[in-house]
Amino acid sequence: MTPPAAVHRTVLVVDVSAFGDRRRTNLHQLTVRRGLYGVLERVFAEIGVSWPDCDHEDRGDGVLVVIPATVGKGVFVELLPERLAAGLRAHNQARPAEEQIRLRLALHAGEIHYDEHGVVGRAVNLAFRLLDSPAFTAAHARSSGLLSIITSAWFFEEVVWHSATAAREAYRRVHVTTKETDTVAWVRLVDGEPAAVDEQPLVARPAAPHQLPPTSRQFVGREAELTWLTELVDAAMSPGRDATVVITAINGTAGIGKTALALALAQRVRGRFPDGELHVNLRGFDEQEPMDASQVLDSFLQTLGVSPEAIPTDLDGKSALYRSLLADRRMLVVLDNARSSDHVRPLLPGSPTCAVVVTSRNRMDSLLVRHGAHRVVLDVLSDEEALALLAQRVGADRLDADPHAAAELVRLCANLPLALSVAAARAASQPMLSLGDLVEELRDERRRLDALDLGEPDLDLRAVFSWSYSVLSPRAANLFRLLGLYPGADIDVSTCDALVGGAGARGALRELTQAHLVGEYLPNRFRLHDLLRAYAAELVANDPERHDARRRVVGHCLSTAIRADRLLLPHRHGRETVTEGYRDGGMELADYGGAMDWFTHEHPTLLAMVGFAAAAGLCDHAWRIAWASTTFLRRTGRWSERVAIHRAALAAVRQAEDPFGEATTCRGLAVSVARQGLGVIIGVDLGPYEEAVELLDRAAAIYRRTADERGAFRNHLAYVRVFDAWGRYDEALAHAEAAWALIRRFDDDDLGRADGLAALAAQLTVLDRFEEARPLAVRALELYTAIGHLEGQADVLLTLGDAERALDLAAAGEFYRRSLELDRILGDRYWEAVATERLAETHPDAADRVAGLRAALKIYQKIRHPAASRVEARLLSATGPPVRTSRR
Repeated sequence: MTPPAAVHRTVLVVDVSAFGDRRRTNLHQLTVRRGLYGVLERVFAEIGVSWPDCDHEDRGDGVLVVIPATVGKGVFVELLPERLAAGLRAHNQARPAEEQIRLRLALHAGEIHYDEHGVVGRAVNLAFRLLDSPAFTAAHARSSGLLSIITSAWFFEEVVWHSATAAREAYRRVHVTTKETDTVAWVRLVDGEPAAVDEQPLVARPAAPHQLPPTSRQFVGREAELTWLTELVDAAMSPGRDATVVITAINGTAGIGKTALALALAQRVRGRFPDGELHVNLRGFDEQEPMDASQVLDSFLQTLGVSPEAIPTDLDGKSALYRSLLADRRMLVVLDNARSSDHVRPLLPGSPTCAVVVTSRNRMDSLLVRHGAHRVVLDVLSDEEALALLAQRVGADRLDADPHAAAELVRLCANLPLALSVAAARAASQPMLSLGDLVEELRDERRRLDALDLGEPDLDLRAVFSWSYSVLSPRAANLFRLLGLYPGADIDVSTCDALVGGAGARGALRELTQAHLVGEYLPNRFRLHDLLRAYAAELVANDPERHDARRRVVGHCLSTAIRADRLLLPHRHGRETVTEGYRDGGMELADYGGAMDWFTHEHPTLLAMVGFAAAAGLCDHAWRIAWASTTFLRRTGRWSERVAIHRAALAAVRQAEDPFGEATTCRGLAVSVARQGLGVIIGVDLGPYEEAVELLDRAAAIYRRTADERGAFRNHLAYVRVFDAWGRYDEALAHAEAAWALIRRFDDDDLGRADGLAALAAQLTVLDRFEEARPLAVRALELYTAIGHLEGQADVLLTLGDAERALDLAAAGEFYRRSLELDRILGDRYWEAVATERLAETHPDAADRVAGLRAALKIYQKIRHPAASRVEARLLSATGPPVRTSRR
């Protein structure tokens, strides 16, 4: 027969006291044994437990009973003690002293195993050790009663304590040491005197504890969060609510004000909890080691009236006793500065009459998932809240005296409450230190954290940040350091992979996000505030990996920009020459929309990346980043950024001996500065155009020196754009003719030929030489269409519209409409505005013309283009003269 599988079962052991007394004869002992079994069988029947279904083994002067797993454990502490004591009294009444029975009974539960000899297992061993423990036998010997019971700590904490009828107040704690057993147990003298157990009572109910530390009277801001949390507690404590404990997890980065908010909330709602408040700083992120839950429970249990000797030795036992003590109390528990969900889980009450506030730098996701906690994630203060904090600490008069310095102080402190408090403390304690002087100190990013150090660990930003950094995994710590290198305001996962040199950044970002060292403010986009960035920069300054990381991230950004530019403008003359050797790697982008999205997010970083690359000695990457960004910046009307990135690129390329890079960048910058003059009313300083021509002259000299005819061709096209924008159309035409003369010799360059023809046609049209322009424009359109160049088609369609406008407005309007449709597909806002404006001029009805001009004006204004001024003037003068606009 296969023995039953091990299951968790109640173990009961009884022993007849003085069974071997010399006064008992063998006949007396036989009578005692029959009486014992008779009493047990009757009592088991009375409490509803089938004796035949139990496993029992005779032990001479006692019995081992293993209860079926289907029988509840509560009956053995709720019904059995009194019934068994009564059964013993009934047996003893009719018998002489030698046949009377007094019993010791041990209760435990655990895994039970069977072999051919019977039951075995640690649970059985412990039950016998409890039964024979000196403390129990001594207590039973001093008792005048017939029945004494000892339960294991587990049985007491999990069964006795949770029963309303188990007379738990009658139990006394004892320390059991016998053989290799050293544990705690609980003794009840069922019909004897409790004083016979030399132990203190379990619990003395003390006065309600009020452990909340003092809060600052200068707490400002967070009113929305405080109101919401107060309403949450009020709802949780109201009648008819769900029978679950309300847990609030306040999360956020170091110095964000989590503790201040938690204590402000606790002070506000403490009146709802008449049984008091418990508070502990768990030191999860601190210069000292974290407090473990067992230490905290020792303190909490003693505060709740449990004597030190009565506190269980194991964590589960302490936690169970803690929950039991809070079961009927209305208490607020504040667990500050927790390391993780596991850190606080043993400290959570189980009673819906309690509320818990937890603060942590970690996200505490497990509390939300497993315990239904309500999370509040704190961000930095708003500018208004930050200024209010400064005003409370240093006085509103000092802020009013220098509002610009006050505003910059807020910015340099990253709106972080702790940093603002430290800065305010310095200003308040040094009346001669002006806000301007303090701001000047903080402007130096390399020394900013030094200026935010008051000499105490919890008032030193560097130390406070280090407590979060020190508990990171090596992978997350490495990424955090390397983020100190990155010049952008935010970063995506792909770029983080490039920083660390692999594809493992997502897990590290998840850990950093959970620790609130970075924030995912948009899907897949992460950032950290300036003070954390300064701390990361300090950490990475001596990291030997920093040089490789710089190369990796610059290469990643350039390769992705090249890929994105190709998706925006598949046909760009000279691309292969510029990008050869720089196209591998980078982020995968699916289509035009993906490329636009990438540039939209990254264009501010790309400008910074140009200088970053140059500083790292990667000048060849620097100017190519500017080149790859041009199409996006042009199409979205970011004229100032376009000039800025090319200026930065030119400064970088001059550090290296790279004539090709210098010529290419001069050309890009020339067109960019000329574009800034587009649409400006006559009379404006024309300095940008002169600068543009000077840049192109420098590029032309390089192309002549290097005999680069295709480069010279592209430079002539740039001259066309600059002179056209300047209004010097004859010179623009001369350069268009020179460009065509160069490129027409290359029969294998359809794109170049189309560009040359389009430029020549456009300049002939500007000079009203329509008959010469039309066939050139038609041929350019055919070439562009054949190679699928949408931007080229849109451009030459405008030229055809201009050529037709003098003869046939309807035909011109159709060309403009087709150009407009292509510009909308391309997302080119500036040229969409130009096509809209030209189309408006073809409407025969004045109202339609005005409506069209207003539509164009709206786009110009949205992209902040100076052409808006010209269109406004035209609207004021009843449409005004037709617009002249240079090529792309």
